[in-house]
Amino acid sequence: MPGASVREKDVVGNGVTTNIKGRFTLTLKGTSNIIVVQFVGYSRQEVNVADKTDNIDITLKSNSQDLNEVIVVGYGQTKRITNTGAVSSISAADIRTVPTANVQNALTGKLPGFFSQQTSGQPGKDASDFFIRGVSSLNPAGNQPLIIVDDIEYTYDQLQQINVNEIESITILKDAATTAIYGIKGANGVLVVTTRRGKLGKPQVNFRNEAGLQSPTMTPKFLDSYQSAQLVNEAEANDGKPLTFSANDLALFQNHSDPYGHPDVNWYNSIFNKFSYQANSNLDISGGTDQLKYFISGGIFQQNGLVKNFPDPVADVNTNYNFNRYDFRSNLDLKANKTLDLRLDVTTRFSDTNSPNETAASTLSDVYNFAEETPFTAPFLNPNGSYAYAFSPFNPQHLPTLNARLATGGYQNEKRTDYNVLFNAKQNLDAITNGLSVTARIAYSSTEAYTKSTGNYGPIPSYHYDPLTNTTELNPAGSYVFPNIYYAGNVNLYTTNVNLQAFANYDRTFGGKNHITGLVLLNQSSQTYDANTTTSIPLDPTVVGVPAKFRGISARVSYDYEGKYLFDINGAYNGTDRFAANHQYGWFPAVSAGYNITKENYFKKLTSVFSLLKLRGSYGIVGSDVAPGNTYIYTQNYIQNTNTYNFGTSPNTYNQYYEGSLANTNVVWERQKELDLGMDINMFKDHLSITADYFHNVRYDQLITPNNIPLLLGVGLPAINLGRTQNNGYDGQIGYHNSIRNVQYGVNFVFSYAKNKILFESEAQPAYPWLARTGQPINQPFGYHFIGYYTAADVSAISAYKAAHSGSNAGDPIAVPDNGEVIQPGDLRYQDLNGDGYINVFDEKAIGHPNLPNTTLGLNLTAGYKGFSVNILFQGSFNYSFIITGTGIEPFQSQFQPIDLTAWTPANASSANFPRLTTNPATINSPTYYPSDYWLLNAYYIRLKTLDIGYQFPSKSLPFHLDNARIYLSAYNLFTWDNYKRYQQDPEIQTNTAGDAYINQRVINLGLQLGF
Repeated sequence: MPGASVREKDVVGNGVTTNIKGRFTLTLKGTSNIIVVQFVGYSRQEVNVADKTDNIDITLKSNSQDLNEVIVVGYGQTKRITNTGAVSSISAADIRTVPTANVQNALTGKLPGFFSQQTSGQPGKDASDFFIRGVSSLNPAGNQPLIIVDDIEYTYDQLQQINVNEIESITILKDAATTAIYGIKGANGVLVVTTRRGKLGKPQVNFRNEAGLQSPTMTPKFLDSYQSAQLVNEAEANDGKPLTFSANDLALFQNHSDPYGHPDVNWYNSIFNKFSYQANSNLDISGGTDQLKYFISGGIFQQNGLVKNFPDPVADVNTNYNFNRYDFRSNLDLKANKTLDLRLDVTTRFSDTNSPNETAASTLSDVYNFAEETPFTAPFLNPNGSYAYAFSPFNPQHLPTLNARLATGGYQNEKRTDYNVLFNAKQNLDAITNGLSVTARIAYSSTEAYTKSTGNYGPIPSYHYDPLTNTTELNPAGSYVFPNIYYAGNVNLYTTNVNLQAFANYDRTFGGKNHITGLVLLNQSSQTYDANTTTSIPLDPTVVGVPAKFRGISARVSYDYEGKYLFDINGAYNGTDRFAANHQYGWFPAVSAGYNITKENYFKKLTSVFSLLKLRGSYGIVGSDVAPGNTYIYTQNYIQNTNTYNFGTSPNTYNQYYEGSLANTNVVWERQKELDLGMDINMFKDHLSITADYFHNVRYDQLITPNNIPLLLGVGLPAINLGRTQNNGYDGQIGYHNSIRNVQYGVNFVFSYAKNKILFESEAQPAYPWLARTGQPINQPFGYHFIGYYTAADVSAISAYKAAHSGSNAGDPIAVPDNGEVIQPGDLRYQDLNGDGYINVFDEKAIGHPNLPNTTLGLNLTAGYKGFSVNILFQGSFNYSFIITGTGIEPFQSQFQPIDLTAWTPANASSANFPRLTTNPATINSPTYYPSDYWLLNAYYIRLKTLDIGYQFPSKSLPFHLDNARIYLSAYNLFTWDNYKRYQQDPEIQTNTAGDAYINQRVINLGLQLGF
């Protein structure tokens, strides 16, 4: 293999590269007698050449599908060649330069079975929601995977705080063979993170610094004042109302000759910058001796938002979004004596998240909101520099302009601290029997988040400027003086978690052919939780957090014969205090087997083609203890009302309480039966590798509230173990790595497909079959079926029919909405499924797909030439739908957008792409009141998700005793291709929203990595 790097370990600058035939000559200068061989796309190897005088043959292995690749699984490790479960793994080195703050964002398109959605790009809150093999639970919170970091459970929030530089590898466990050991927590799959540890050798110092620019993946465009005023008049004409804007008004909007009386303000461009700044710095040192190994790292991540700076006339406050994170990790491994190993890990992370306090939603939502301001509402500032306000009949609140509210509204700032410490002692018991060891571990973690905020107590001074009289008039809802500033603070999150583990491991080979491993684990954790302590009500556990306790025993036994016949048995007996005392514990078993055909004698003649052909399968039962509302649902709750009452002869005020939903002492965890069939193939000297899995899961005993009991009962019903769903699909990857002369290249294709179906959810008997949720996917959207626009002939026929059947309840043969709204030409027409002449809820049916894609693909392309390297990832998501409502798209709720220019008129009736414009928000055209497949888009997208172009400088040419140096250009969300035009949205938008979340960001980043 030409171009491979070969250097002497611990001797700076002593290295060469292999020639076109893969040969090299190296004269050693140090005392280690070890050479290090590296090659793009292949595992690094260290070769001891002591006492070797002949030529040395070194075979490199693909780093993604190496047969002896060590895979981290639950509380242990295995090798790919002997693994019998469904596992996907990646080295963190492959995602370390992705310019994003969160680990899960960097995994999209990299791992089979990993589904994710990044619904916000707000600094500090841009982590993707992710799922393993889709979703299976009717309980929304019951689909989140279990997160394990160094065998300790983490929350989603804690995972978001981890610096990728600290991570060694990431693995997702997907079937019962790998997750049953987690028992009651394993039904949603497990994401396992292993952090970096020190290795034997001299201190190695690595420094990485990178900085880049962020910009939105798409920029919403709104119509100017002239176009907006034209459309206002068009809508009013359609409704038979007087027109707001005269021809002179339109001319002044168009020629911009009266910028204060007839303003034209692009509020998006006025509020947001085109770019913002992001920076990331990391420093780590590692190394060690036989007695002590260490890995110590620290990092700083800074991410600014896009909001411009608006000076505050009262106090200097930060009105922008920003996120800063500071992290420190120390992983120490100490050999106390020949048989006792000690481990101490300490991690601290500090974060600071800032956002404007002007609004409870995002600033972007104000830009979209037609009722708050329009391009013709007010100038950015009045001629005298005073703040303007929304002076328009369409803005009844007369709010000051957004720049005024941002400048004076203050900020919200959350400071968060995460602290983790782990102590581990491992005693080797080879003296009793070879391969036996016992381990004791204690881990403590805490999270505290403190929010402080500033704001004002009342309205701010804002004025309307009259260019005719050259005077300003005070906002009738305003004040002549700026109000007092308030300062507030609150500890809004505080958690602690203590985890105790004790386990015994056994690993032994008998007769050179029989290999047995075993594990027995005792595991206990206790968590305290408190949130919003200033407003929590002790009698209402849905408001205040409740403690959680977990205890159990897990076991695993593995056997392989010559690496040919492979068997695994896993199981856990564990429980949680989420359920009543006699329903807390459950048994979760799993079995798996594998058959490595390439080990058979009759197959060895094909070993020149196949280096691995393994079939495997697993079946088991796993559980989920996530309870609705995260409460003790087996207890009766009483909830405080916001009202009070007076009682007594001398009346005193008392709080009101009411009975919550009924308790159910018989509830238990959700269970899931999991079947997985898979195969692993390596061909052509490991250049080609294939992994593929088929899975079929049934989730039963799901905790849901029955909907088939009449409300006449008069009390809230408890959750019952009734729900049942099915989820099946396939996932895998195909990789090819090779070289042509000095060029190394690789292709890796990742695919994931997961489709679920509701088998039973206790719904009320539907009036018509098409209304049933049973048989549909989880979160299947329902709505009306669009069949065209109402025509003038339709409206005439409707009027004639009504006149002929006055006083009759007979439905119109041309169906109309039953809410009394008058139909006009250009309104959306929907199919009358039950034929009663009316459009109402009985005509809704399943439309489109759920919002989570059921198919994800990733194509990773790599190439290397000497020191140059390129890594490109294309990622796509398919078969999902979304709908935007309210201020995101509806006229007179949303700002006018380019799509409104295509609204139906008699002149463009055959080519219209939008219904007729109307000032009435409740017509049949509203996606809020009449969701339909006109508004619901079946979407897909393909992104150039990540790009990394770098150059590794030759070691021998580096100054200042540098061991390695690399410069690189990286990018994230660089380009996006999608299939829809109606909405101006990032394709990962959350459905049934206004689409006004902080837009996902495109990042272009320049970095430098140095090693000493």
